Amino acid sequence: MGICKKVIFYFLTSIFFLISNIKAENNLNNINLTINDLILMKYEIFFLKNQSRVINSKKTGLMVRYQSINYELKIDGENNTNIIINAVMDKNRYLKKKKYKPRISDCNIIRNKIVANKMGYSPITSKPNYSITEDVLFEYIKNNIFNIQNLNEDAIKNLIKKTTIKINIIHPISEFNINCSGKLSDAELY
Repeated sequence: MGICKKVIFYFLTSIFFLISNIKAENNLNNINLTINDLILMKYEIFFLKNQSRVINSKKTGLMVRYQSINYELKIDGENNTNIIINAVMDKNRYLKKKKYKPRISDCNIIRNKIVANKMGYSPITSKPNYSITEDVLFEYIKNNIFNIQNLNEDAIKNLIKKTTIKINIIHPISEFNINCSGKLSDAELY
């Protein structure tokens, strides 16, 4: 009797696992991913991987310190990719220790550090040093986001042109908050 119960138990358990595996395979086969889903995922991974370039910068004395960065990615009905980045300045540093009002160059530096890991500005004068150009940004975006086999060069150019970015710098004193926007590959955001 004990052997029959064990055989029946193993038989029922194996049938249960077979049925659950078949259902799981059917559910995965019914999912249809689009190129937009793939692009959003690639941007998500790219920003997640590179946001530490801004938060944990080794040159913190030469750059504004941020306590957190979050972002939102969307593709609208016309296949325009919209990226919104919210950079929260370090509350302890800019509320108590240092008086600093963010500038448009800070928005550009955030974008440049995330995309190309370069500031693009002279640390002393805060003027552009032209190490970041539209061509440089385009190449970084193309090589890191749009390295998809089935996309040709014209499709990649079109997709990058249709990508906009808006950066909100959130100061501990809300009246000093600023934002800038433009195309992701523009040399300067305004």
